[in-house]
Amino acid sequence: MIIIVASLLAVLTVPLSGRSLAPLAHLQLRRVWLVWLSIGTQLVITLVPSFPNTLGEVLHLATFVSSGAFAWSNRHIPGTLVIAGGAALNLAAIAANGGTMPASAWAWRVAGFDSKVGSFENSNVVRSPRLGFLGDVFAVPSGWPFANVFSIGDVIILIGIAYFVHRACRPAATAESTTAAPEPAPALQ
Repeated sequence: MIIIVASLLAVLTVPLSGRSLAPLAHLQLRRVWLVWLSIGTQLVITLVPSFPNTLGEVLHLATFVSSGAFAWSNRHIPGTLVIAGGAALNLAAIAANGGTMPASAWAWRVAGFDSKVGSFENSNVVRSPRLGFLGDVFAVPSGWPFANVFSIGDVIILIGIAYFVHRACRPAATAESTTAAPEPAPALQ
């Protein structure tokens, strides 16, 4: 949830910088259904109470395959490879820990979360995590809006999204700036 809110804030910085969001409406994304499939699957496995652990882990990993295919299909769009790089860091941590993003006990506590055992959690405190430094080691403290844990991969994804929206929404080159430089004036003799 924190990455969604932060992404929306990044998008809102475009009009604050004096630019229009209109170019986003004309963006030609390929295979958008793959990202919607990933988001829908993540919502189901996260929000359905007592979702089976093993199935949740497998589906969680599968969402990264789907999102990766979407990113590859749109790699020509500036920022996509940065976003994919952040997602790859998250995938590495999740895959190394059997389908669950490892969260540090400190971050989990700061965010005010209780450890859950038995049902699937896309992020949870993992005993002896592999690649734990890539896990959810940062936290928005409980009591703050959108208290949650997040990873370095999430930060990189957010940087990629901010770069993408600002690059996509920059003004089009004007006719003057696309023509050749004027010829120098002849030298006076």
